[in-house]
Amino acid sequence: MNLLHLAEKWEESARRAFVSAERQEDDPSNRPTGKILIEHGAMCYANCARELREALASVSPQSSAIQEEGQK
Repeated sequence: MNLLHLAEKWEESARRAFVSAERQEDDPSNRPTGKILIEHGAMCYANCARELREALASVSPQSSAIQEEGQK
């Protein structure tokens, strides 16, 4: 598995978790704990995927050339 595939996998996990959180029933005592925990997990996956994509872009020769051209 390459790193780009890992980022895609994390993004898909985040999407599935957000959908799952929307379907989660709130606690009868008016505490949406299950939904909050699922959304927290989804955000963790989304943040990891974003940071991995940013790290990959910073080491990619293609992104370096684009950045240098934009600075001219």
